[in-house]
Amino acid sequence: MRNFHRIIIGAMLTLSPVLNAETIPPRVVDPAADRLMERVCEQLRSAPAFSVRADISYDDVLTSGLKVQYSRSSDVVLDRPNHLRVDSESDKGERTFLYDGKTITIYDPDHNLYAQVPAPDTIDATLDQVEGYGVTMPLEDLVTTEPCEWLENDVWDGYYGGRHYLDGSYLHHLLFRVDGADFQVWIEGGGVPVLRKVIIDYLEREGRPRYEARLSDWNFRPSLKEGDFIFTPPEGADRIEFRAAYVAEGGDRP
Repeated sequence: MRNFHRIIIGAMLTLSPVLNAETIPPRVVDPAADRLMERVCEQLRSAPAFSVRADISYDDVLTSGLKVQYSRSSDVVLDRPNHLRVDSESDKGERTFLYDGKTITIYDPDHNLYAQVPAPDTIDATLDQVEGYGVTMPLEDLVTTEPCEWLENDVWDGYYGGRHYLDGSYLHHLLFRVDGADFQVWIEGGGVPVLRKVIIDYLEREGRPRYEARLSDWNFRPSLKEGDFIFTPPEGADRIEFRAAYVAEGGDRP
């Protein structure tokens, strides 16, 4: 089961295990917060395609106790049922992820290297497969077939915080709690409700690191071509083994 922390694309952190039945607190979630999140997730669930940009920052806690903040920007394009593209730039350089319904490709343009592996014919199965290779996709929960499973299964406390200012607008501000983490969500309402910002505080991790993602440029009618998801190796590109090259380490895992 995928947890909400994977909504941010890449968010690459794992929440504490779900509490057992004897210790799970009563679920108390404000109906207004529930409804707003369900509207967002229904929009994602029903959209045949969409694109979005995510600007992400996250803390890495060093053995000394000092925090180091890293950043990543990702442009995500989904075309259901089985096409996905993610173009990212971070402290470790540029990466392009492509899934065309048959093949997964990760391309490193800085070194003109790429890795490929056969893929299942569904988005969900493909996300599970790449996780097994040590790759966690940015905004993973946004592109799954059931983006709101976390709301019912993991959240045990939630509130509607009101309308608060963000980037020139007043947005719905929601507060949630899961085992081991608190998170805040900003939602732009209207006819097409969308996530605009998410903050996760990891309460039980050393140093209490924070993860933040700002989501912009939502487009639920992107102009797409089949070639957008198919990789054609550039001249001189070298193909390398998938797992050895792309298991994330250190600061690349927020």
